[in-house]
Amino acid sequence: MTAFINPHFSVEIASKWSAVSDRWRALERQAFASPFQTAHWIGNWYEAFTPTGIEPVIVSVVERSSGRDLMMIPLIRHTQNGVRRIEFADLWITDYNAPLVRSDCDFQGFEREIWPAILQALPPADVLTLQKMPLSLGPNVNPLTTLSSIRRSDLSGHIVALGDNWEEYLSTLSKSARRELRRRSIKFSNENGGRLRRITNSDEALEALQVLQEQQTSRLAAQGAKHVFNDPVYQEFYRRHLLRGLVTGHAAMFVLTADTEIVATFFALKNNDHTTLVRMSQSQDPIWRPLGLGKMIIHMALEALHAEGCRMFDLSVGSYRYKDEFRVEPVPMVELTTPLSLRGTPFIARRKAIAYISRKPRLMALARSIADRLPRLAS
Repeated sequence: MTAFINPHFSVEIASKWSAVSDRWRALERQAFASPFQTAHWIGNWYEAFTPTGIEPVIVSVVERSSGRDLMMIPLIRHTQNGVRRIEFADLWITDYNAPLVRSDCDFQGFEREIWPAILQALPPADVLTLQKMPLSLGPNVNPLTTLSSIRRSDLSGHIVALGDNWEEYLSTLSKSARRELRRRSIKFSNENGGRLRRITNSDEALEALQVLQEQQTSRLAAQGAKHVFNDPVYQEFYRRHLLRGLVTGHAAMFVLTADTEIVATFFALKNNDHTTLVRMSQSQDPIWRPLGLGKMIIHMALEALHAEGCRMFDLSVGSYRYKDEFRVEPVPMVELTTPLSLRGTPFIARRKAIAYISRKPRLMALARSIADRLPRLAS
């Protein structure tokens, strides 16, 4: 579908990744892309999730005089609890959601001219939800974050600016953090035959990914945390992304081994000098707890990646205390939720109420108490 904006621009919607994959790669060469906006990540995502009933909704803003793509937005449409939703190609595994935007393009008047045409071109739906959007795309403003209905997200990213000199970066860490990392690394090496190993081939990758899966899901299960990692579709997605990424350079995986046992794993995305940690794990055996294998593998992998040219390292979303030890800088994110039909309005109201209650501990405790009593009252 095409919606004309003015004599200069038009909006197109593609329902298949194959219809725009070459165009995406061409625009990627002229745009800032985090590892989550590369054709490698987006293509693997659509390929894995489209067979489950997810409908691609890939938006292109096109310069009519030249036919060049100026912006592309990777969206999907799916139905949840009877509500048709349009959102980013995410399903909570894409850490940063953003359009791919040509770096030399000025989107002045985006909300007034381009955004209404995008909304007009979208297929029928009840709700549009755009979450986990960074405010900037490299040196440029993210056009989607200039919309007046944007609000601050509770989530943020965590960037580590490494610079060119590894020793200078280390000097920015606290003395206690440096001392502990050094002491534990020496102990791990001398007493356990421990070492960091870079995964380089498919057989090693599959073995390491299986260990990661077992260690991570074991930890989450012990915490009673909800997650998607046991879903076969998600498992296949990560397998595909890792195996293909090792060939193209878009993925990096490291493991810590004690003798021949893998005791910790580190799985990251790469794009140019930017690397983002997406999954990691460590053995739940109590004998390893004093060594802090999680922080150890991050530190050792980070040093290896820096030697390969990594200058911006991202510990991704989620606020965990250990990240502060690596001198992270917060990456603010914003979100937008807007109704596209009358049916979407009560859905959004309910989501806002849940979000408000979740930020109020007393209200949350009251809501849980009422929810616990409902089955008994009904009986």
